[in-house]
Amino acid sequence: MFGERYKGLRIAVTNSAMIELMKEEKTLHDVIKILKEGYDAPRKRKEGTIEKWLDKGNKTFNIVIAKDYDEIMKEDCWVLIHFGKFTRRK
Repeated sequence: MFGERYKGLRIAVTNSAMIELMKEEKTLHDVIKILKEGYDAPRKRKEGTIEKWLDKGNKTFNIVIAKDYDEIMKEDCWVLIHFGKFTRRK
């Protein structure tokens, strides 16, 4: 779980994002899948923040990660700050 990487950087998870992941019964493997297979969200985020969406059926999963520095590990990392799911309207 701690070895998951995206663009060479480790992914850390905030407490609120971990709760959102557990609620949807998802793991960091699912987050990596969305990052690789998903598409950019239509709204803009500030520099260093990525939002990706992935459609499955009539649901869309979305994640938001931000670049940060981990003081304990002394390395740059991504921080998962949001994981969500919503229903698309036709």
